[in-house]
Amino acid sequence: MEESSRSHIQAAYTDIDGTVTAYNTIFEFLRFDAAEHARADEAEEFLAGLRTAAENGVPRSVTNARYFRWWRGRSVTEVAELGERWADLQDGQAADWAFLEPVVSILDAHADSGRRLVAVTASFEPALVRVRRRWPHLELLCTRPLVAGGKYTGGIEEALVGDAKARAVLAHALANNVDLAGSFAYGDHHSDLQFMALAGESLLVDAKPGVSATPVS
Repeated sequence: MEESSRSHIQAAYTDIDGTVTAYNTIFEFLRFDAAEHARADEAEEFLAGLRTAAENGVPRSVTNARYFRWWRGRSVTEVAELGERWADLQDGQAADWAFLEPVVSILDAHADSGRRLVAVTASFEPALVRVRRRWPHLELLCTRPLVAGGKYTGGIEEALVGDAKARAVLAHALANNVDLAGSFAYGDHHSDLQFMALAGESLLVDAKPGVSATPVS
């Protein structure tokens, strides 16, 4: 193939929770759902079980899969509408639902430069409505819940964590003729390093106050 016909599409691949948002999208979305259905105590017990499992060494892929049991039997349409209502609430209380620097400004610059913005996250689409409102052209590589008869089964296709994120990024780049060597990646956890290593430039960030972002490539 001649050089002039090769694709030079660039993209910015980014984790969301702790990288772009100062809160965990799926946990807080679950709490919002629980508040609407008077299930706050049940929700906190459920989330505490996930945290305890993680602290005891249960892999992220397993705890992510367990999270989706909360949505078993729920209408996909209903949960999508719930996501819109949560985003409306967040928009009205923006100070309480912060986006994180430096990645937010970096993503804005990528968007202005015409690069594709791609979220690479273990979250799922209804919990990411506000993020997508912030960047309307944001593409999603996320955990996909299984659906039967228009309702969530409580299962998932695959937890998008660790090497699954790397495989998703590789597949996206191949399908969209993205030049990974000329692209960028952002994350906040060691489990993000596998997909971040695929990009020509990457930045590992830390949401704790006073801690600087660290270039890793």
